[in-house]
Amino acid sequence: MNLQHFIILIIAQLATAFNDNFTEKELWIEQKLDHFDENETRTWQMRYSESDTFYKPGGPILINVNGEWPLAVKSELCGMFYELAEKFNAYAFQTEHRYYGNSHPVQNLTAENLQYLTMKQALADLAHFVRHQKASVPGLANSKVIMIGCSYAGSMVAYFRKDYPELIDGGWSSCAGLYYRLDYSDAYISVGKSIRKIGGDACYDQVDHFSKAYLKHKKANDENYTLLQQLNLTVEYNNMDEIIATHVQHRNISMFQRICINITAVDSNDIVEFGLVLKHLSSKIPEVGNKDEIEFSEDHSTRQYFYQSCNEFGNFQTTSSQHQPFGDRKPFSTLIAQCKEDFGPKFTIEYISKKVDEINALYGGSRPNVDHIYFTKAEDDPWRWTGIVDECATVIPGIAHCHDLRTRSPNDPPALAAAKQKGFDLIESWINGGGNTRETLTKC
Repeated sequence: MNLQHFIILIIAQLATAFNDNFTEKELWIEQKLDHFDENETRTWQMRYSESDTFYKPGGPILINVNGEWPLAVKSELCGMFYELAEKFNAYAFQTEHRYYGNSHPVQNLTAENLQYLTMKQALADLAHFVRHQKASVPGLANSKVIMIGCSYAGSMVAYFRKDYPELIDGGWSSCAGLYYRLDYSDAYISVGKSIRKIGGDACYDQVDHFSKAYLKHKKANDENYTLLQQLNLTVEYNNMDEIIATHVQHRNISMFQRICINITAVDSNDIVEFGLVLKHLSSKIPEVGNKDEIEFSEDHSTRQYFYQSCNEFGNFQTTSSQHQPFGDRKPFSTLIAQCKEDFGPKFTIEYISKKVDEINALYGGSRPNVDHIYFTKAEDDPWRWTGIVDECATVIPGIAHCHDLRTRSPNDPPALAAAKQKGFDLIESWINGGGNTRETLTKC
Protein backbone atom coordinates (compact mmCIF):
# COMPACT_ATOMS: atom_id res chain seq x y z
CA MET A 1 0.00 0.00 0.00
CA ASN A 2 0.98 3.60 -0.39
CA LEU A 3 -0.04 6.86 1.24
CA GLN A 4 -0.79 8.55 -2.04
CA HIS A 5 -2.70 5.51 -3.26
CA PHE A 6 -5.34 6.11 -0.58
CA ILE A 7 -6.54 9.21 -2.47
CA ILE A 8 -8.12 6.68 -4.84
CA LEU A 9 -10.16 5.18 -2.07
CA ILE A 10 -11.15 8.41 -0.39
CA ILE A 11 -12.39 9.85 -3.69
CA ALA A 12 -14.36 6.69 -4.35
CA GLN A 13 -15.96 6.97 -0.91
CA LEU A 14 -16.95 10.58 -1.46
CA ALA A 15 -18.70 10.08 -4.80
CA THR A 16 -21.99 11.79 -4.09
CA ALA A 17 -24.47 14.05 -5.80
CA PHE A 18 -22.86 17.48 -5.69
CA ASN A 19 -25.07 19.53 -7.98
CA ASP A 20 -28.38 18.12 -9.14
CA ASN A 21 -28.38 20.52 -12.09
CA PHE A 22 -25.02 19.29 -13.38
CA THR A 23 -25.27 16.30 -15.69
CA GLU A 24 -22.35 14.32 -17.08
CA LYS A 25 -22.29 11.77 -19.90
CA GLU A 26 -19.84 8.88 -19.83
CA LEU A 27 -18.06 8.60 -23.16
CA TRP A 28 -15.03 6.92 -24.71
CA ILE A 29 -12.19 8.11 -26.93
CA GLU A 30 -9.73 6.01 -28.94
CA GLN A 31 -6.10 6.37 -27.86
CA LYS A 32 -2.84 4.95 -29.17
CA LEU A 33 -1.26 2.29 -26.99
CA ASP A 34 2.16 3.89 -27.57
CA HIS A 35 2.24 7.51 -28.70
CA PHE A 36 5.98 7.43 -29.31
CA ASP A 37 6.42 4.31 -31.45
CA GLU A 38 5.23 4.70 -35.03
CA ASN A 39 5.40 0.94 -35.54
CA GLU A 40 2.95 0.27 -32.69
CA THR A 41 -0.55 0.44 -34.21
CA ARG A 42 -2.68 -0.92 -31.36
CA THR A 43 -5.31 1.36 -29.85
CA TRP A 44 -7.63 1.29 -26.84
CA GLN A 45 -10.65 3.13 -25.44
CA MET A 46 -10.20 5.76 -22.71
CA ARG A 47 -13.18 6.64 -20.53
CA TYR A 48 -14.11 10.27 -19.86
CA SER A 49 -17.11 12.36 -18.89
CA GLU A 50 -18.56 15.38 -20.67
CA SER A 51 -20.98 18.10 -19.60
CA ASP A 52 -22.37 21.15 -21.37
CA THR A 53 -24.75 21.95 -18.49
CA PHE A 54 -23.32 25.41 -17.91
CA TYR A 55 -21.65 25.94 -21.26
CA LYS A 56 -22.25 29.12 -23.24
CA PRO A 57 -20.61 29.91 -26.59
CA GLY A 58 -17.18 31.42 -26.02
CA GLY A 59 -16.74 29.63 -22.71
CA PRO A 60 -13.54 27.75 -21.91
CA ILE A 61 -12.81 24.05 -21.86
CA LEU A 62 -12.43 22.89 -18.25
CA ILE A 63 -10.77 19.52 -17.64
CA ASN A 64 -10.65 17.81 -14.26
CA VAL A 65 -7.67 15.48 -14.64
CA ASN A 66 -8.11 12.21 -12.76
CA GLY A 67 -5.10 10.29 -11.48
CA GLU A 68 -4.69 6.79 -10.08
CA TRP A 69 -8.38 6.30 -9.28
CA PRO A 70 -11.62 5.53 -11.13
CA LEU A 71 -13.36 8.39 -12.91
CA ALA A 72 -14.89 10.33 -10.03
CA VAL A 73 -18.26 11.65 -11.18
CA LYS A 74 -19.91 14.05 -8.74
CA SER A 75 -17.33 13.53 -6.00
CA GLU A 76 -17.22 15.87 -3.03
CA LEU A 77 -13.48 16.24 -3.56
CA CYS A 78 -14.14 17.67 -7.04
CA GLY A 79 -16.47 20.43 -5.85
CA MET A 80 -14.27 23.19 -7.23
CA PHE A 81 -14.52 21.63 -10.70
CA TYR A 82 -18.30 22.07 -10.71
CA GLU A 83 -18.08 25.60 -9.31
CA LEU A 84 -15.56 26.63 -11.96
CA ALA A 85 -17.68 25.11 -14.72
CA GLU A 86 -20.68 27.16 -13.61
CA LYS A 87 -18.74 30.33 -12.90
CA PHE A 88 -17.03 30.46 -16.30
CA ASN A 89 -19.74 28.79 -18.43
CA ALA A 90 -17.26 26.07 -19.30
CA TYR A 91 -17.59 22.96 -21.41
CA ALA A 92 -16.55 20.49 -18.74
CA PHE A 93 -14.67 17.20 -19.05
CA GLN A 94 -13.16 14.67 -16.69
CA THR A 95 -10.50 12.29 -17.97
CA GLU A 96 -9.59 8.84 -16.70
CA HIS A 97 -5.91 7.86 -16.57
CA ARG A 98 -4.77 4.87 -18.63
CA TYR A 99 -4.70 1.60 -16.63
CA TYR A 100 -7.02 2.96 -13.92
CA GLY A 101 -10.77 2.68 -13.46
CA ASN A 102 -12.21 1.22 -16.65
CA SER A 103 -9.56 2.61 -19.01
CA HIS A 104 -7.75 -0.61 -19.95
CA PRO A 105 -5.15 -0.34 -22.72
CA VAL A 106 -4.22 -4.02 -22.29
CA GLN A 107 -5.92 -7.21 -21.18
CA ASN A 108 -4.18 -7.68 -17.85
CA LEU A 109 -1.48 -6.29 -15.59
CA THR A 110 1.46 -8.56 -16.31
CA ALA A 111 4.87 -6.89 -16.06
CA GLU A 112 5.16 -6.92 -19.87
CA ASN A 113 1.81 -5.19 -20.32
CA LEU A 114 2.61 -2.54 -17.71
CA GLN A 115 5.39 -1.08 -19.88
CA TYR A 116 2.85 1.31 -21.44
CA LEU A 117 1.90 2.73 -18.04
CA THR A 118 4.02 5.88 -17.90
CA MET A 119 3.25 9.47 -17.14
CA LYS A 120 4.59 10.56 -20.56
CA GLN A 121 2.07 8.26 -22.26
CA ALA A 122 -0.72 9.60 -20.03
CA LEU A 123 0.22 13.19 -20.85
CA ALA A 124 0.15 12.30 -24.55
CA ASP A 125 -3.34 10.84 -23.98
CA LEU A 126 -4.38 14.22 -22.59
CA ALA A 127 -2.86 16.05 -25.55
CA HIS A 128 -4.79 13.90 -28.02
CA PHE A 129 -7.93 14.38 -25.93
CA VAL A 130 -7.68 18.20 -26.07
CA ARG A 131 -6.97 18.25 -29.81
CA HIS A 132 -9.85 15.87 -30.48
CA GLN A 133 -12.40 17.86 -28.47
CA LYS A 134 -11.37 21.15 -30.06
CA ALA A 135 -11.71 19.62 -33.49
CA SER A 136 -14.95 17.69 -32.98
CA VAL A 137 -17.16 19.71 -30.60
CA PRO A 138 -18.78 22.71 -32.33
CA GLY A 139 -17.65 26.02 -30.88
CA LEU A 140 -14.60 24.75 -28.96
CA ALA A 141 -11.91 25.25 -31.61
CA ASN A 142 -10.72 28.54 -30.12
CA SER A 143 -11.71 27.97 -26.48
CA LYS A 144 -9.20 28.52 -23.72
CA VAL A 145 -8.24 25.33 -21.87
CA ILE A 146 -8.08 25.18 -18.06
CA MET A 147 -7.03 22.03 -16.18
CA ILE A 148 -7.29 21.20 -12.50
CA GLY A 149 -6.00 18.20 -10.59
CA CYS A 150 -4.92 17.08 -7.14
CA SER A 151 -2.10 14.83 -5.96
CA TYR A 152 -0.63 12.84 -8.88
CA ALA A 153 -3.16 14.49 -11.20
CA GLY A 154 -1.90 17.86 -9.96
CA SER A 155 1.58 16.86 -11.07
CA MET A 156 0.18 16.00 -14.49
CA VAL A 157 -1.42 19.44 -14.80
CA ALA A 158 1.94 21.11 -14.18
CA TYR A 159 3.80 18.77 -16.53
CA PHE A 160 1.18 19.17 -19.25
CA ARG A 161 1.86 22.89 -19.25
CA LYS A 162 5.56 22.12 -19.61
CA ASP A 163 5.20 19.53 -22.41
CA TYR A 164 2.20 20.95 -24.29
CA PRO A 165 2.04 24.70 -23.52
CA GLU A 166 0.10 25.37 -26.70
CA LEU A 167 -2.79 23.17 -25.46
CA ILE A 168 -3.34 24.64 -21.97
CA ASP A 169 -3.92 28.23 -20.92
CA GLY A 170 -3.87 27.73 -17.17
CA GLY A 171 -4.15 25.17 -14.42
CA TRP A 172 -4.66 24.54 -10.71
CA SER A 173 -2.25 21.98 -9.23
CA SER A 174 -3.22 20.95 -5.70
CA CYS A 175 -0.88 19.02 -3.36
CA ALA A 176 1.19 17.75 -6.29
CA GLY A 177 4.33 15.66 -5.84
CA LEU A 178 7.05 17.09 -8.07
CA TYR A 179 10.34 16.12 -6.43
CA TYR A 180 11.23 12.43 -6.58
CA ARG A 181 13.71 10.41 -4.54
CA LEU A 182 14.17 6.76 -3.64
CA ASP A 183 13.59 6.80 0.11
CA TYR A 184 10.82 9.19 1.11
CA SER A 185 11.13 8.67 4.85
CA ASP A 186 10.04 12.30 5.22
CA ALA A 187 6.46 11.10 4.76
CA TYR A 188 6.30 9.36 8.13
CA ILE A 189 8.48 12.01 9.77
CA SER A 190 5.88 14.53 8.62
CA VAL A 191 3.06 12.33 9.91
CA GLY A 192 4.75 12.22 13.31
CA LYS A 193 5.17 16.00 13.39
CA SER A 194 1.51 16.43 12.48
CA ILE A 195 0.44 14.08 15.26
CA ARG A 196 2.41 16.16 17.78
CA LYS A 197 1.10 19.44 16.35
CA ILE A 198 -2.55 18.42 16.19
CA GLY A 199 -2.87 15.90 19.01
CA GLY A 200 -0.01 16.85 21.29
CA ASP A 201 2.93 14.90 22.69
CA ALA A 202 0.61 12.48 24.48
CA CYS A 203 -0.92 11.32 21.20
CA TYR A 204 2.48 10.92 19.52
CA ASP A 205 3.93 9.06 22.51
CA GLN A 206 0.97 6.69 22.64
CA VAL A 207 1.34 5.78 18.96
CA ASP A 208 5.09 5.33 19.41
CA HIS A 209 4.58 3.22 22.54
CA PHE A 210 2.11 0.76 21.02
CA SER A 211 4.02 0.52 17.77
CA LYS A 212 7.17 -0.55 19.60
CA ALA A 213 5.25 -2.79 22.00
CA TYR A 214 3.59 -4.65 19.16
CA LEU A 215 6.83 -5.18 17.24
CA LYS A 216 8.41 -6.49 20.45
CA HIS A 217 5.57 -8.97 21.07
CA LYS A 218 5.59 -10.03 17.41
CA LYS A 219 9.33 -10.72 17.44
CA ALA A 220 9.02 -12.71 20.67
CA ASN A 221 5.88 -14.50 19.42
CA ASP A 222 4.65 -14.36 23.00
CA GLU A 223 1.20 -14.71 24.56
CA ASN A 224 0.28 -11.10 23.83
CA TYR A 225 0.97 -11.64 20.15
CA THR A 226 -1.01 -14.89 20.21
CA LEU A 227 -3.94 -13.04 21.80
CA LEU A 228 -3.85 -10.38 19.09
CA GLN A 229 -3.83 -13.14 16.46
CA GLN A 230 -6.85 -14.79 18.07
CA LEU A 231 -8.71 -11.46 18.05
CA ASN A 232 -7.74 -10.75 14.41
CA LEU A 233 -5.93 -7.54 15.38
CA THR A 234 -2.50 -8.29 13.92
CA VAL A 235 -3.49 -6.93 10.50
CA GLU A 236 -4.33 -3.57 12.05
CA TYR A 237 -1.04 -3.49 13.97
CA ASN A 238 0.95 -4.49 10.88
CA ASN A 239 -0.66 -1.62 8.96
CA MET A 240 -0.88 0.92 11.77
CA ASP A 241 1.56 3.29 10.03
CA GLU A 242 -0.67 3.45 6.94
CA ILE A 243 -3.91 3.57 8.93
CA ILE A 244 -2.84 6.53 11.06
CA ALA A 245 -0.99 8.28 8.23
CA THR A 246 -4.08 8.05 6.03
CA HIS A 247 -6.16 9.82 8.65
CA VAL A 248 -3.48 12.48 9.08
CA GLN A 249 -3.39 12.99 5.31
CA HIS A 250 -7.12 13.08 4.62
CA ARG A 251 -8.81 14.40 7.75
CA ASN A 252 -8.97 18.02 8.85
CA ILE A 253 -7.55 19.19 12.18
CA SER A 254 -10.74 18.89 14.24
CA MET A 255 -11.35 15.34 13.03
CA PHE A 256 -7.84 14.21 13.84
CA GLN A 257 -8.00 15.87 17.26
CA ARG A 258 -10.98 13.62 18.03
CA ILE A 259 -8.96 10.61 16.86
CA CYS A 260 -6.17 11.57 19.27
CA ILE A 261 -8.66 11.78 22.13
CA ASN A 262 -9.53 8.13 21.50
CA ILE A 263 -5.86 7.16 21.17
CA THR A 264 -4.75 8.81 24.40
CA ALA A 265 -7.71 7.38 26.34
CA VAL A 266 -6.29 3.85 26.04
CA ASP A 267 -4.38 2.50 29.03
CA SER A 268 -0.72 2.13 28.06
CA ASN A 269 -0.76 -1.55 29.09
CA ASP A 270 -3.88 -2.47 27.10
CA ILE A 271 -2.53 -3.57 23.72
CA VAL A 272 -5.88 -5.14 22.81
CA GLU A 273 -7.84 -1.93 23.36
CA PHE A 274 -5.41 0.03 21.21
CA GLY A 275 -5.79 -2.64 18.54
CA LEU A 276 -9.54 -2.07 18.63
CA VAL A 277 -8.98 1.66 18.12
CA LEU A 278 -6.85 0.83 15.08
CA LYS A 279 -9.54 -1.52 13.81
CA HIS A 280 -12.14 1.24 14.05
CA LEU A 281 -9.87 3.67 12.18
CA SER A 282 -9.16 1.02 9.57
CA SER A 283 -12.88 0.49 9.02
CA LYS A 284 -13.12 4.10 7.82
CA ILE A 285 -10.69 3.34 4.98
CA PRO A 286 -11.93 1.29 1.99
CA GLU A 287 -10.23 -2.02 1.35
CA VAL A 288 -7.26 -1.81 -1.00
CA GLY A 289 -6.02 -4.27 -3.58
CA ASN A 290 -2.91 -6.42 -3.73
CA LYS A 291 0.26 -5.73 -5.72
CA ASP A 292 0.17 -9.33 -6.94
CA GLU A 293 -3.25 -9.06 -8.61
CA ILE A 294 -2.73 -8.99 -12.38
CA GLU A 295 -6.39 -8.62 -13.37
CA PHE A 296 -8.01 -5.22 -13.66
CA SER A 297 -10.38 -4.00 -10.95
CA GLU A 298 -12.13 -0.66 -11.06
CA ASP A 299 -11.74 -0.09 -7.33
CA HIS A 300 -8.28 -1.58 -6.76
CA SER A 301 -5.18 -0.20 -8.46
CA THR A 302 -2.41 -0.97 -6.01
CA ARG A 303 -0.33 -2.91 -8.54
CA GLN A 304 -0.49 -0.17 -11.17
CA TYR A 305 0.62 2.61 -8.85
CA PHE A 306 3.35 0.48 -7.28
CA TYR A 307 4.65 -0.19 -10.80
CA GLN A 308 4.79 3.57 -11.45
CA SER A 309 6.67 4.00 -8.19
CA CYS A 310 9.20 1.34 -9.21
CA ASN A 311 9.49 2.53 -12.81
CA GLU A 312 9.29 6.33 -12.49
CA PHE A 313 8.53 8.01 -9.19
CA GLY A 314 10.34 6.28 -6.35
CA ASN A 315 9.22 8.16 -3.23
CA PHE A 316 8.81 4.93 -1.28
CA GLN A 317 7.32 5.76 2.11
CA THR A 318 9.65 3.97 4.49
CA THR A 319 10.24 3.88 8.22
CA SER A 320 14.02 4.12 7.80
CA SER A 321 14.21 7.25 9.95
CA GLN A 322 14.16 7.06 13.73
CA HIS A 323 12.30 10.38 13.85
CA GLN A 324 8.86 8.85 13.38
CA PRO A 325 6.57 6.84 15.67
CA PHE A 326 6.13 3.57 13.75
CA GLY A 327 9.37 1.70 14.38
CA ASP A 328 11.23 -0.05 11.56
CA ARG A 329 8.26 -1.96 10.21
CA LYS A 330 8.78 -0.85 6.61
CA PRO A 331 12.52 -0.69 5.78
CA PHE A 332 13.66 0.76 2.47
CA SER A 333 15.41 -2.44 1.42
CA THR A 334 12.17 -4.41 1.66
CA LEU A 335 10.25 -2.08 -0.64
CA ILE A 336 13.03 -1.96 -3.22
CA ALA A 337 13.25 -5.74 -3.22
CA GLN A 338 9.49 -5.91 -3.78
CA CYS A 339 9.89 -4.07 -7.10
CA LYS A 340 12.17 -6.79 -8.45
CA GLU A 341 9.95 -9.54 -7.05
CA ASP A 342 6.78 -8.11 -8.61
CA PHE A 343 8.04 -6.81 -11.95
CA GLY A 344 11.26 -8.59 -12.87
CA PRO A 345 15.04 -8.63 -12.44
CA LYS A 346 15.72 -5.30 -14.16
CA PHE A 347 14.14 -3.44 -11.23
CA THR A 348 17.35 -3.09 -9.25
CA ILE A 349 18.09 -0.16 -7.01
CA GLU A 350 20.39 1.18 -9.75
CA TYR A 351 17.60 1.00 -12.35
CA ILE A 352 15.03 2.67 -10.09
CA SER A 353 17.51 5.37 -9.05
CA LYS A 354 18.24 6.13 -12.71
CA LYS A 355 14.52 6.46 -13.46
CA VAL A 356 14.03 8.83 -10.52
CA ASP A 357 16.98 10.97 -11.64
CA GLU A 358 15.57 11.10 -15.17
CA ILE A 359 12.17 12.42 -14.13
CA ASN A 360 13.71 15.07 -11.87
CA ALA A 361 16.05 16.18 -14.66
CA LEU A 362 13.21 16.27 -17.17
CA TYR A 363 10.72 18.28 -15.12
CA GLY A 364 12.87 20.21 -12.65
CA GLY A 365 11.89 18.62 -9.36
CA SER A 366 10.64 21.13 -6.82
CA ARG A 367 11.39 24.01 -9.23
CA PRO A 368 9.56 23.04 -12.44
CA ASN A 369 9.64 26.60 -13.85
CA VAL A 370 6.21 26.55 -15.45
CA ASP A 371 3.89 29.50 -15.83
CA HIS A 372 0.08 29.79 -15.72
CA ILE A 373 -0.13 27.13 -12.99
CA TYR A 374 -1.51 27.87 -9.53
CA PHE A 375 0.14 25.63 -6.94
CA THR A 376 -1.51 24.97 -3.58
CA LYS A 377 -0.26 22.84 -0.70
CA ALA A 378 -1.77 21.68 2.60
CA GLU A 379 0.48 22.69 5.47
CA ASP A 380 0.36 19.35 7.32
CA ASP A 381 0.09 17.08 4.28
CA PRO A 382 2.78 14.35 4.37
CA TRP A 383 3.25 14.97 0.63
CA ARG A 384 4.03 18.66 1.14
CA TRP A 385 7.77 17.99 1.03
CA THR A 386 7.59 16.45 -2.45
CA GLY A 387 5.89 19.54 -3.86
CA ILE A 388 7.06 22.78 -5.37
CA VAL A 389 9.16 24.97 -3.07
CA ASP A 390 6.91 26.72 -0.56
CA GLU A 391 7.64 30.22 -1.83
CA CYS A 392 6.09 29.29 -5.18
CA ALA A 393 2.86 27.93 -3.69
CA THR A 394 -0.04 28.97 -1.52
CA VAL A 395 0.45 26.89 1.64
CA ILE A 396 -2.88 26.45 3.41
CA PRO A 397 -3.07 25.62 7.14
CA GLY A 398 -5.73 23.45 8.73
CA ILE A 399 -6.77 21.37 5.72
CA ALA A 400 -6.02 17.88 4.47
CA HIS A 401 -4.59 16.59 1.19
CA CYS A 402 -6.46 18.18 -1.79
CA HIS A 403 -9.22 19.68 0.37
CA ASP A 404 -8.76 23.05 -1.34
CA LEU A 405 -10.48 21.58 -4.42
CA ARG A 406 -13.67 20.93 -2.48
CA THR A 407 -16.58 23.29 -3.01
CA ARG A 408 -16.44 26.65 -1.27
CA SER A 409 -18.31 26.95 1.99
CA PRO A 410 -19.17 29.80 4.40
CA ASN A 411 -17.42 27.68 7.03
CA ASP A 412 -14.08 27.71 5.21
CA PRO A 413 -11.32 29.18 7.42
CA PRO A 414 -10.07 32.57 6.13
CA ALA A 415 -6.81 31.17 4.73
CA LEU A 416 -8.65 28.46 2.81
CA ALA A 417 -11.28 30.88 1.52
CA ALA A 418 -8.55 33.27 0.35
CA ALA A 419 -6.65 30.46 -1.39
CA LYS A 420 -9.77 29.34 -3.25
CA GLN A 421 -10.59 32.90 -4.29
CA LYS A 422 -7.05 33.37 -5.56
CA GLY A 423 -7.52 30.29 -7.74
CA PHE A 424 -10.74 31.71 -9.19
CA ASP A 425 -9.09 35.08 -9.86
CA LEU A 426 -6.08 33.56 -11.60
CA ILE A 427 -8.21 31.30 -13.76
CA GLU A 428 -10.36 34.26 -14.74
CA SER A 429 -7.24 36.20 -15.75
CA TRP A 430 -5.99 33.28 -17.85
CA ILE A 431 -9.35 32.92 -19.59
CA ASN A 432 -9.40 36.63 -20.32
CA GLY A 433 -5.76 36.66 -21.41
CA GLY A 434 -4.41 39.01 -18.75
CA GLY A 435 -3.18 39.06 -15.16
CA ASN A 436 0.13 38.41 -13.46
CA THR A 437 0.28 34.85 -14.71
CA ARG A 438 3.78 33.90 -13.57
CA GLU A 439 3.18 34.95 -9.98
CA THR A 440 6.40 34.17 -8.05
CA LEU A 441 7.49 31.39 -10.40
CA THR A 442 10.43 33.38 -11.73
CA LYS A 443 12.23 32.06 -8.62
CA CYS A 444 11.24 28.46 -9.36
